[in-house]
Amino acid sequence: MDEMERGYLSDPLTGDFTAKVTKVEDAGDGARRVWLDRTLFYPESGGQPDDRGTLGGFKVMAVSEEGSGVCHLVKGALEVGDEINGHIDMARRFDHMQQHTGQHILSRVFVSLEGLMTVGFHLGEKASTIDLSGMASEDVIARAEREANAVVFQDLEVGARVVTRKEYESGKDGGDDVRSRLPEGVSSIRIVEIKDTDSSTCCGTHCLSTGMVGIIKITGTENVRGGTRIEFLCGGRALGDYGEKHGVVTSLGASMSTDWRELGSIVDKLVSENKSLRKERDALSRKLTGYRAAEIGEPTGKIGGYGLVREVFDSADAGEVREMATKIKGSGENVVLFGIVSPVPGLVFACNPATGADMAAALGEAAAVIGGRGGGGKDFAQGGGGDPSKLEEALDAAEKKIREMLE
Repeated sequence: MDEMERGYLSDPLTGDFTAKVTKVEDAGDGARRVWLDRTLFYPESGGQPDDRGTLGGFKVMAVSEEGSGVCHLVKGALEVGDEINGHIDMARRFDHMQQHTGQHILSRVFVSLEGLMTVGFHLGEKASTIDLSGMASEDVIARAEREANAVVFQDLEVGARVVTRKEYESGKDGGDDVRSRLPEGVSSIRIVEIKDTDSSTCCGTHCLSTGMVGIIKITGTENVRGGTRIEFLCGGRALGDYGEKHGVVTSLGASMSTDWRELGSIVDKLVSENKSLRKERDALSRKLTGYRAAEIGEPTGKIGGYGLVREVFDSADAGEVREMATKIKGSGENVVLFGIVSPVPGLVFACNPATGADMAAALGEAAAVIGGRGGGGKDFAQGGGGDPSKLEEALDAAEKKIREMLE
């Protein structure tokens, strides 16, 4: 199959065609690999996904480049010699045309502005990316978006031509001076041109004019291997993204009884107020923890001549329990054994270093009872998980271990 038989190269807006099956291979599970004498199906290549649709009424699940031909993975029984109708999913095709043409425009603008070459391109199902050869500042990125859309709005012609390898490598093909290195064995190359703007080697499907791209919107950036990855949306994808985001901000504005244009200042005010409230909450939490520590800090018994403070909390924050244990162990020569039932089963053990007890060893005994895990040092250890119904039994085991140490 030569390039004249690859209809997607010269006629990207046509979605229906007829062809003859020239080769068939069984692919298993009711599928077949099918080759045709001509096709409009674009095979996955150069960062652009493949087309989808039907052949002879059967679903086309994938299209790939196989040697000198295009292979269609079809869910159905086609045979050599069959004359069939092909149908392209044109919504998918046109979406890919918009994204790919937009990529050419955006890549050219970054070269013109900062000499940043595109070293990678990926057309994804939801967004597309280009990888630039160097770092791009926020200002350059904003300028690139504006200039790329200026090219779109001029509705410039987009065309393609094929030149020989010799013409291309000599620079005598009439193209610009930004040239890709050709693989070995390639005798000719297809060049996609945007009038007075760009000339690039490419085998993908493109819009017939820049106006068909609609709009180009940069939606994200990332530093990648010393360069910049630019995420962008074109045409219908950009419209969908705008609609979704507009819906969100409009809804937020309504919930706050304000115009969405005022959301920025309102959010700044809420963030500032939230920071103040968090500081106030943390201060009150520390005071409350101190009060609770004083309330329950009186020893409930003795262990090896030292005070024993033991309690199981039905519901408590692990951080607050840790802080209480620390306060109690420091207020006297005490051993603290705390258990937490919910929201997450926990064990918090602490002791004054003067006692000579080993909290990590005690925690090991307790954790084994409830089936939990944990660790720590001689004066503080913490664990969690397991069966909360066995917490009292776990504290018994810990207390027994400590008595063995101290008595």
